[in-house]
Amino acid sequence: MLSDTIKFLSVEWKPFFGTILKISIIPVLIAIAFAIYFVMTTMPLYGDLLQFTQNQEDINFNFSQIFLPILGFIFAYLVAYALITVAAVAYIKSYIDNKGIVNYDDIQQLTKDKFWPYVGLFFLISIMIGFGLLFCFVPGIYFAVVLSLSICLLIFQNLSVFDAIGESFSFIKEHWWETFGILIVVQILIGVVSFIVELPTSLYLGNDLASILQNNESTELLSIFSDPIYLGLIGVSYLAKFILYIVSTVVTVFIYFDIKEQKNPSSDIIDEIGAGY
Repeated sequence: MLSDTIKFLSVEWKPFFGTILKISIIPVLIAIAFAIYFVMTTMPLYGDLLQFTQNQEDINFNFSQIFLPILGFIFAYLVAYALITVAAVAYIKSYIDNKGIVNYDDIQQLTKDKFWPYVGLFFLISIMIGFGLLFCFVPGIYFAVVLSLSICLLIFQNLSVFDAIGESFSFIKEHWWETFGILIVVQILIGVVSFIVELPTSLYLGNDLASILQNNESTELLSIFSDPIYLGLIGVSYLAKFILYIVSTVVTVFIYFDIKEQKNPSSDIIDEIGAGY
């Protein structure tokens, strides 16, 4: 799965990422802007609350100060991730249907058609996994692995939301453990890369904190979170997370076709995708 994903991305990385960014760049930038805005607005509020607990002074707390940034942050990220997911899968579908020649108009139209169904699918999956984790941890993991392929069924087989969820259980039957293993390896690799990407942000923040504490400038503590360099590093790290998420989506698509090939050995789509036709 990983080698085929690397092969595909090495051949198609420019049009692939270019197409996804062209479709989703505005929601992605809005989501990153909300992430930065969230940091800028909530950290001073945290400082006010800390001062209140220490000095018992009156504080003018406005609930909208924290509610609106969180609401905007969540909404923007849901829209951005939904567009990225659907656009990535739609690109691969166009790539397969046209034997390596993608049609941007088809990808754009399919993304529009499947955006809201995917949003509904996302919420239903989240509820199922949430209940599974809440009542017993193991069912939550089981549902997460099974339903990870539902987006492929939604787009490649053009199923409805409920049909995609139902078909996921029979589709992944006898292939759960291998899917689980691949997803775990991919998430570990993505976690390592994410850590490396976020390291400059953490080092910069740590250096500023050390300097402030060393000089006993406690009043300047919260000014760190309005530092343009620090906020810029946050923006870069979130953009990297979006890119890594796209890679994990491609791996999920390859898992789908791998299982499909095992069910139908005469099919060789996954090799054609990985070889770039």
